[in-house]
Amino acid sequence: MGCQNYKSFELVSFCILLMASSIESFSHGNKNSFYLKRIPQHATNRRRFNHLQMSIDSKPSVFDGMLSFREKFSQASSEGFGTKAKNVAKTMKVEDVVVPLCGNLEMRQVLANRGIYPGVEYEICSLKVKDVKFQSMSEVPDELKNDVEAMVKPAYKLRDYLERSDWPVPVKPLQDVPLWLSKTTYEAGTMLGTAMLSFSYLTMAAIIAFFVRFAYVPSASMTPTLNPGDVVLVTRTIWPFKPKVGDVILFDPPPNLSAVVSNSQFALENGAQLPSKGQQFLKRVVAREGEYVGVKNSEPIVDLTIDVDKDKEGASKKYRANIVGPYAQPSAFPDSSWNRPPEKLAKNQYFVTGDNGYRSVDSRVWGPLEGKYVLGSAKLIIWPIQHVGPIKSGQIFEIEK
Repeated sequence: MGCQNYKSFELVSFCILLMASSIESFSHGNKNSFYLKRIPQHATNRRRFNHLQMSIDSKPSVFDGMLSFREKFSQASSEGFGTKAKNVAKTMKVEDVVVPLCGNLEMRQVLANRGIYPGVEYEICSLKVKDVKFQSMSEVPDELKNDVEAMVKPAYKLRDYLERSDWPVPVKPLQDVPLWLSKTTYEAGTMLGTAMLSFSYLTMAAIIAFFVRFAYVPSASMTPTLNPGDVVLVTRTIWPFKPKVGDVILFDPPPNLSAVVSNSQFALENGAQLPSKGQQFLKRVVAREGEYVGVKNSEPIVDLTIDVDKDKEGASKKYRANIVGPYAQPSAFPDSSWNRPPEKLAKNQYFVTGDNGYRSVDSRVWGPLEGKYVLGSAKLIIWPIQHVGPIKSGQIFEIEK
């Protein structure tokens, strides 16, 4: 039974694009979610065209963005990040663009009511103590810095519900706001945080893609356990957790499968196809390495006592059987496919069959499966909704004679 395999690369690709777009966006100096870019409504068609043309011509290249990022990051590094970030409240100047930050939710609300939104870039319009104006906080005597009142307004247009009619608004930098960052430090820190978050998502997606995949069931060779159209969740097989007897495994077609089909003229004449590139198969494990497995009347039989008390007269024999039924066209393959004595499986070999032997070309025909071709174990049906649940066990049982 072939199946189409869906790896989790879509999630990895999404995270890569997210990380790349985040870095490029911040390196180009784009504003945050408060920003609202609009072309003036009164512009004529010609001015609209000029505005658009200027935007296209002046858009920074990726190289320019990388240089901008490097410069911002270098400057921001000198000012520190996180809890070590430099507070520019004592050094800000008129016309500087700064960003207020506050972690206390109650204080944030108080500031927002006054028009000071944490995380928004503000331009310093003026600095004064009573009626005396200053160009820079460094000009203010130390004993008066706590009394400095700054008039500030957003450096860009905000959403309508955040706009005020009384810009600029007053604020005392050293008393009202715990932390003021320079625009460069804030953008670099935000960019670094976004990149780290995107990288963490990418890492998680890569781990999931490595350990988990999905397989679509196109044929009836595993009915009634798996039906055509089912989608199953497959977990990667890693040492030392090898597949167990009864597990349904996903594997790449071994060379002996292709060889058997290509050597069967009857099979080819009746529509049998060689495995295509990328095609994979789902079968159930009947026997593992070290066990003796044969076929009797199309049913796989595992002799569990062939090495135990073989010289003891009257010793009972124990077998494992898997009832799968005969193949639809047994003459398509050699008679040994349907009747042969037990043979010992070598190291890291598996004997696998489909639950519906009538439609399954499996180890009865092409022999043991080498472990290197096993990709993982199917544990769960995830689609369609009416089939969702753990994969049921097959008709494997043990008998004693």
